[in-house]
Formats: sequence, structure tokens, C-alpha cells
Amino acid sequence: MKLIHVKQARSVWLFDIQDLNPKGKDVWEDLVEWIKDTYTFAVAPDLEKALPPPNKDGISTLSPSGLTFQRGRYQAREDSFIEIISLTVYNDGIVIDTTSSTQEADQFAADLLSRASKEFVLAYEPEMIRKHLYVSILIVRADVSLNAFNPKLAVFAERISEALGNGASSTSKLQFAGLGFWSEPSDNGVHKTFSFMPQAGKTFAEHRFYSEAPLKTEDHLRLLEELELILAKPS
Repeated sequence: MKLIHVKQARSVWLFDIQDLNPKGKDVWEDLVEWIKDTYTFAVAPDLEKALPPPNKDGISTLSPSGLTFQRGRYQAREDSFIEIISLTVYNDGIVIDTTSSTQEADQFAADLLSRASKEFVLAYEPEMIRKHLYVSILIVRADVSLNAFNPKLAVFAERISEALGNGASSTSKLQFAGLGFWSEPSDNGVHKTFSFMPQAGKTFAEHRFYSEAPLKTEDHLRLLEELELILAKPS
């Protein structure tokens, strides 16, 4: 299994954004400008749209769409900067998208919250993060053929090709080409899913695969390596 590139590495930190500012200081305008400058974001949010007037209790909350910054930079190591594709701040947490890894997205989140806390005397503590969620989308090369996974499925793929009238051309015949794993739905009807399939627009001979999972990048890649061993020797 060879990693070709990380298409998306998303880290979600869930916490009550108001816990950062228990005394209700007026910091949003300065904070947005500081985030933009500190991480050199090319695009910063429009506060007038993202921060409606205070509610009847005088509390300011973000609009449901949040505050979105795009195309920033973070120095993950002494000799390495990573691109922050986007940072979105919501009332219930932050979402970071990179094409690096979820580990470095987590590093950025921790750096952002700790530095902003010092700069604006906010109340950030790591313990206030109640949950971490991840999305990992990887493009990999694996020397496997899903069409050979189960002979019965290969025969069924031929039956589909015949029904579609695709003819005898090897380029028009369908092949079994995807694996998916689903959980039971959550209370709000959402499934956890793990998928592995050929990359769209690429030939089967290129052995390029697209895989998506709600995992850290390193855990996702480790499981794909296990899957490659299973597919190399199907029972």
C-alpha cells in the first residue's frame, strides 16, 4: 500500500465556544483579524454576516454557518509548513481541513486555542474539549484487483454489462469495484462508513484507490494496509 496523497484530513474539536470567553469580552473583531494575520489566511470571514446582533439576554452567538477562514499556513515543524485549507469556528467547536494529516490538524487546533487564549486572556483549557471527530480521505496505490475478490461477483458484473448492452469491449465491461462498511445509524440517522474503491477517472490498471473513513490519517492508512493483505489472498 502506497499513499499517493491525502485528499482531506479533517479534525473536529467539539466544545462550547462561549466557555472560552466566560466574561463576555468584546473580542470577535480583534480575534478574527489576529487569526487571519497569525496564520496568513488569504480569506477571512465577514463578521457582519457571521455575528448577528446579541440575543435578548445580550449574548452574542455565531450564525449557524460559523466563521470560515481559507488558505492559511501553520508551521507544524521547524522545517515544515502545512496548508490549512479551511478553519471554521462554530458555536459548538472548530473544524480544520488540511491535505497533510489529522495529526497536524490537531496540532494546529491546539496551537490556535492556546495562543489565542494567551493573546486575548481567554479561558481555554484542554479539558473543555468534549469530543474529537475525524474524516480521512486518502488516494492510495495497492496491487490488488477487487474484480478477483469473489468469482461470483465477477460473474454478476458480467451479467450487468450484458443487461446494459455494453458489448464485448473490455473497456465497457463493468467490474466489481468497491467495498463499503457501515455502522447502524446514530440517533440522528447518520452512519459511520468506511469505503474503498477505484479512484474515479483512473483505469483499473493504475491500481489507484479512493478511501474515506471517520478516522485519524495514520489509523486509516494502517487499516488499508491490513485490507490490502486480505484482498491479496481472498478466501
